[in-house]
Amino acid sequence: MDKHRGSPKKDWERQLRVVVRRGVRWSAPVLLFVFIFVLTTPVSDVPSIVTVRARHAQEIVDTLRAALPIPNDVQIALVIYQPLVFTVEPMDPRKDHFRLSMEIGFLLMLDDDELRAALAHELGHVWIYTHHPYLQTERLANNIGLRLANRDSFERLYHKLWAYEGTTGVPIDELLGPREESSTPATPASGAAP
Repeated sequence: MDKHRGSPKKDWERQLRVVVRRGVRWSAPVLLFVFIFVLTTPVSDVPSIVTVRARHAQEIVDTLRAALPIPNDVQIALVIYQPLVFTVEPMDPRKDHFRLSMEIGFLLMLDDDELRAALAHELGHVWIYTHHPYLQTERLANNIGLRLANRDSFERLYHKLWAYEGTTGVPIDELLGPREESSTPATPASGAAP
């Protein structure tokens, strides 16, 4: 007589083998699904690049609001698609709270200086909303934004925006005004009096 034949351990092993053989048909797809789900689920402790950029953008907005000064609350909202790419709008009739929507694809294309220029432009719109809402123009928003970011950043921003949208844009001077001449003295021509 086989001494292992009636043991509970061997019976359990035999039953497990039968279940496994029968279950292979349905368990492989289930295991594959679980495996893929686990791999595609983000780890909550590790922020994504989008989350990091959004937090950074919110920090820039808060710093720029203080510099203008704009006491109104402005919160960043990330969106998949926004016809205007970046836009700001009041969230209440009193214009105490604003939502600044940013299209994620374009946000990820910008370096810090370009992001600062984009946010300065949108905060220019907030300033206009709260001071002279009837004067809302791109040029005025840029004039206000130019207090907070340099012109070169604005120019790079617009060129990236037009490439992103697949448009040709407009003459940059129409958006930013004429470039001011350098305040450094010109070098006198040879033989000219200083």
